[in-house]
Amino acid sequence: MNRGGRTRRGRGRNTGKGEAVSLGDALSEWLRLSGHGAKLDDARAEAAWREVMGEAVARKTRYLKVRGGVMTIELDSAPMKEEFMMARSRIRTLLNGHLGRDLVREVIIR
Repeated sequence: MNRGGRTRRGRGRNTGKGEAVSLGDALSEWLRLSGHGAKLDDARAEAAWREVMGEAVARKTRYLKVRGGVMTIELDSAPMKEEFMMARSRIRTLLNGHLGRDLVREVIIR
């Protein structure tokens, strides 16, 4: 306590709100509660496209967007588009394997 009967605020003060939480856990919880975690997951899935499919495919990709786990891809090459249409589930499996969890629920090829 300091003068006037007030308590000091600052280091070492226990707020009585429970146990200490790591910064990583606090940030994860904030991302989950705020909805920003889903956006971050979508951005990770978009980045994984180039890493998994390679530079040549990435250059042929005209449009790539992930929203809510649905990846939409537009390709410049008609033969590549046909090939990817038949391999959508394999593409999803490769991306999710690279990401370490199921972030991509559906792949749409246009």
